[in-house]
Amino acid sequence: MSKIARITAVLIKEIQDIRKNPNILVMYALPVFLTLLWNNIMPGMPPAMALSFGLLFLVVMVGMYVPSMMIAEEKEKKTIEVLLLSPATPAEVIIGKGLLTLLSIILVAFLLMLIAGNQLQGLLTILLATAITSIFAIFLGMIVGLLAKNQMSTGVVGMPVYLLLLIMPQVADIGPEPVQLLANFLPTYHYLLILESALTAAAGPAESLFQLAFIAFSSLIVFLGLLYIYRIKGLKG
Repeated sequence: MSKIARITAVLIKEIQDIRKNPNILVMYALPVFLTLLWNNIMPGMPPAMALSFGLLFLVVMVGMYVPSMMIAEEKEKKTIEVLLLSPATPAEVIIGKGLLTLLSIILVAFLLMLIAGNQLQGLLTILLATAITSIFAIFLGMIVGLLAKNQMSTGVVGMPVYLLLLIMPQVADIGPEPVQLLANFLPTYHYLLILESALTAAAGPAESLFQLAFIAFSSLIVFLGLLYIYRIKGLKG
């Protein structure tokens, strides 16, 4: 079996599993609901603000929550043996399990842009930044899933990280200096900077090259950490 075939097999398994988990399906609906809510309860709000919040919520909560819950569920229900007995390498399992979440996030991000009514301004930059930041969040979510004993404990393990990545970037500019300093090390803060420049000034990827590179580097570091934890801990928990 080729590398692509093994990754595809893991991807198909993820599609079958995610359809049976209503909690995960609800999580995909939340960014859409929140973006619609912001647009309707505050008509005077700039579309870029509502869209930025919706995209950030999508990337952090869906990007981390979905893979962490999927891994924890497999460990809890003892269905992970299918992957453990397969010839797939750790990297192939990680790619296959994260690919569905990545593709679905990009699809929902496109939908949010239509809902916010920004007429797809900065589409390329936004989708590129969303994809790279989602990869970071997905890898981090997988680490949470590996460290959690079951589905319930994913919230305990992951919630501090969720809140840090979601709230800190939004208050960085108005918070004290330590908060601003910490935010500079968060990929989601750089993601918000990219969204701001793309939505308000139609900036292209070249104008956000440093932020994109920072997020990509962060994704690589988290991926290496994920591989290490996978090899020493495995998926059995």
